[in-house]
Amino acid sequence: MIYLRNLTIDDFDYLNSVENNKSFWKYSYQNKNYSKEDLIKFIYDSQLPLEQTNQIRFVICKTETDEPLGFIDLFEINFTKSQAGISILISNSENRSRGYGKLSVKKICEYARKELKIKNLYCNISIDNILSLNFFKSVGFKEISKNNNLYVSSIDNHQESIIQMKCI
Repeated sequence: MIYLRNLTIDDFDYLNSVENNKSFWKYSYQNKNYSKEDLIKFIYDSQLPLEQTNQIRFVICKTETDEPLGFIDLFEINFTKSQAGISILISNSENRSRGYGKLSVKKICEYARKELKIKNLYCNISIDNILSLNFFKSVGFKEISKNNNLYVSSIDNHQESIIQMKCI
């Protein structure tokens, strides 16, 4: 159904279309378009050792067609604390609610546990992002705290957020 693969220079156009799509900015910290140079650097930096970048991005692809469906990231990887942040985006709304996201989270949890020896994944989600809150609950994440003014998006200056965590 899906597989995860590393980001490559061949993903430039797709990465550009997703990262510079303002409709996705509401739930991110992004507030300006990335330049071509920024995106190329991002792709090349993704090839650096994990211990140097503390993050990894995978392209979620449809097995049957190799079509990119979105991205799933581990970030702020802390090997000492055995934890990392997780984020996911299925870019085309027609591909949402089809199980691709759940399979992607399952695969990245397995990768984080087996390959990186990470025991906890967390996400910080705006309280207004009901779909994302419910999605992460559906894949086993539990609410551990609620924070005021922690989530700063490019659209809304300060929003209350929910921190969810999953032990893997």
